[in-house]
Order: sequence, then structure tokens, then C-alpha cells
Amino acid sequence: MKRVVVPEFTSLHVSPPSPIPVGVLFILLGLCGFLAGLLARETLDPYTPRLLLAIGAIGLGMGLFILGMVKTGLIVHLCLIGSILDQWEGLDFIGIPFLTLSKILILMAGCILIVRAWMRPSIGSELKYPTPVIAHIPFSLVCLVSALAFGYSLTNSVRWVIAPVTLPIFAFILTQFITSGRQAARLTQAFAIYSFFPIAVASAEILSHRRIGGSIEILTYGAADIFRVAGNFDNPNDFVVLILFSIPILLLWALRTTSLTARIALIGGVLLQGMILLKTYSRSGYLSLGCVFVAMLFLGRGRSRRLALAVCLLGAIAAISLPDVRERILSLVGIRPSASGASQALASLNYRKMLLAVGWNEFLEHPFLGTGFGNIGFEAKKYSSLLYQSSIENTYLEILAEMGIVGLTFYLGFVCVFAKVLLSGLRESRGEPLVEPYYLALACGYCGLAVNGLFDTNLVDNLPWVLLPLLLHLRPDETVET
Repeated sequence: MKRVVVPEFTSLHVSPPSPIPVGVLFILLGLCGFLAGLLARETLDPYTPRLLLAIGAIGLGMGLFILGMVKTGLIVHLCLIGSILDQWEGLDFIGIPFLTLSKILILMAGCILIVRAWMRPSIGSELKYPTPVIAHIPFSLVCLVSALAFGYSLTNSVRWVIAPVTLPIFAFILTQFITSGRQAARLTQAFAIYSFFPIAVASAEILSHRRIGGSIEILTYGAADIFRVAGNFDNPNDFVVLILFSIPILLLWALRTTSLTARIALIGGVLLQGMILLKTYSRSGYLSLGCVFVAMLFLGRGRSRRLALAVCLLGAIAAISLPDVRERILSLVGIRPSASGASQALASLNYRKMLLAVGWNEFLEHPFLGTGFGNIGFEAKKYSSLLYQSSIENTYLEILAEMGIVGLTFYLGFVCVFAKVLLSGLRESRGEPLVEPYYLALACGYCGLAVNGLFDTNLVDNLPWVLLPLLLHLRPDETVET
């Protein structure tokens, strides 16, 4: 008999539940169908009959609810796909807002969890509370209180206000659907494969619009500017957050596999995503991904460390040999670029400097409690009409400006607890070929995400929280004689 030993969980045993009332079951079933239908009615496609689409979606939502009750792993797969599409939120292939899709799927998972706890005591009698989720609760409360205290936050940016409060809850829900390190390893592999979905959807969109030239360009060079040919993706940093996790997983998976065909396919996928990153000209992407492999140098060992060293050397050679990439990076230290995109690069830097100056000034004026969570965009407009952003593109300074020293202290406390959990899990996974490569890949991805927070505000990203249950379950399964 096997049991899973996960030190970063605490358990709460509850009394055996009573049978679920039939009425409650139908209410939950109807809720899932209603949410799915609501999603369908929000379609942006004016040519699709909304009522017909909503009716079909209601049936699909109920079907997924019932199927998720039987195949519990399915809901985690769906949430992984939804969170990946969230990182491509500007891509509306059929008009469905993918940002809403992930939230609805996790709400459905919550309904499934409630029903399972009532109907199957052997599964629902023990809940797992991830330590990082518990550590984030004080910061979530600070965000909520700050938003309520400065009331106009709720009208300025509802999405930014609710994300830090709800995302840890979503991680808690998904944690209950994973039972072993082996399952977490398979889900991590599945995530790496799903990371190509946005590219596949963008390619399908190109073909559907008969932009054959763009498709041939992608097929020929493998890394044509997919954002330009897709035509509707505005923020490459969202894609950067995705590949901070997918590229190290693919590489370490290729290092672990014994199949030559699989290794070639995985390395080819890494090259495709890496070349797409080059075409984004995202300075934060270059530096964040570089920090992922620097972290692998320190956290890895043996072949993984040698792989990280090789990737760092190749990245340095690419940065030096490609003029556009080199000048984009040098512009960060004040060296004026001379390439054709120089004016755009300088405009982007100057705009970011203005945002950072706004954040620092607001902190100096409100050092302890800040200006109110979600309010920095509103305050920035007072400085210049050109500042239309709802964030200042820096997670740490934005927290400091909006919630002051109090908010930043609680957030850094959460980061310290998470780092402690991450390092202890890395020690436990050492020498376990089934889980160590994937744990190392996710751990390095979170290191890259921490660096990426210097260039973008990542508090609202779903992906890190959806991957958290996988990270915590990537432990060796311990066999116990009974």
C-alpha cells in the first residue's frame, strides 16, 4: 500500500460526511452549466447565435462536471490548458475570453470537490493545506483591506484587486486533485506539451484567415514573429511567463528520456519556443530566461548543471551575435541603440522610467499604507496624460507604492516561506529520477518569475498558482508495509 509524504501540507481530518442532498447536487450541476453558458454568451463573434452557443455550452459544462467526478485528473488537465491560454489572453481565436475560461474551470473544480467530500468520505475526509497558500493569506488580506479602505480601487481595476485574493484559493482547490508524485510528474509533462497550444491556435487562425504567407514563414523559419502574423497578441511578457516554465521542463525531460525520437522532438520544441522569444524582442524575457538557467547552475547537479552551463553559453553567444537582441539588452544600461527599432526601444524605456518615477513618488508620499491597492493607474494619470497603464511594470515597486512598507513586508514574508519550501522540496527530490528533473525545472521557473517581477506585474497571473500543486506533489512516493 502506498501513501504520499508531502511535508509542505498540513491535514485537517473532518467527521464522515452525510449523503449529499439531491437538491444540492442539482444546484451545483446547474451552477456549472450556468457558468459555462455565461462564458459562451460573452463571445465576441457577432455571427454565432448566442442562445444556441449558450445551450450547447450548458450541456458541455454539465458533462464536464460529471466526467470530472469520475476522472478527477481531467479537471487538472483542463485547468492547466486554461491557465496556458490565459497567458495568451489577447488571442481570441473563436471570440471566447480565455481569461474567463480558467476561472470557470477552477470554480467547477471547487464544485466537484464539494460533491466528492459529501459522496466519497474516503477521498473527502482529509484536506491538504499547502504551506505557501497559508503564507499568502496575510498578504491577501492586506490587498483586500487596502482595496476596501481606498474604495475607488474597486471601480478602477477589479481584476487586479481580486486576483491575489482568489488565486491562492484556486491553488488550494487543485491541490486536492493530485495524489502522488508520479501523477504530478505526468501532469508536468502534459503542461510542457500544452504549452504549444497557443502556437497551434495562432497557426490555425492564420490558416483560417488565409494568411498563407505568414504560415509559410512560420514553417520555414520556425520562429517568425508569430505575434505579428497572428495579429492580435499585444503583450509578449505573458508568453514569457509561460516559457519560463515550459523551456526548462522540456530540456530536462529531453535529458531524462532514453528515446532518441522523443529527445529530438523535445529539443525541437525548445528551439521553436526560444526562437519565438527572440522575435518578441522582450528584454525582460531574455533576462528572466537567462536567470532560469543561472538558477539551474546553482540548484542543479551533474548533467542538469552541465546542461544549464551550455545553455547559458549559447544564450550569451546569441545575444552577442544578433544585433537586434544585443542592442535591446544594452539599452537597459543606458547605451543608445542604433538599429532600426531604436526609437521604439527608447520610447519603451522612457515610458517605463516615467512609471517607475510615479511609483516611487507615491511611495514617498504614502510610505506606510500606500495609495491603495489597484490605484496606481489612477494616480499615474495625474502626472501625465500619456500614462495610461494600470500598473507600473514592476511587482515589488507597485506593491510598495500601493500598499506601502506594510504590504511589501507581508509579500516578502510570503516569498521567504515559499523559497524555504522550494529548497526543502528540492532536497527531498534528490536522487529520484521520476520527479527530480521536473521539480528542478519548476523551481528554476519560479526563480525566473521572481526576476521577471522587476519588469512586469505578475500578481494577476494564474499560471504560477496552477503549477504550485504540481511543485508540491513532486516528491518520492513512500511505500509503507501494512
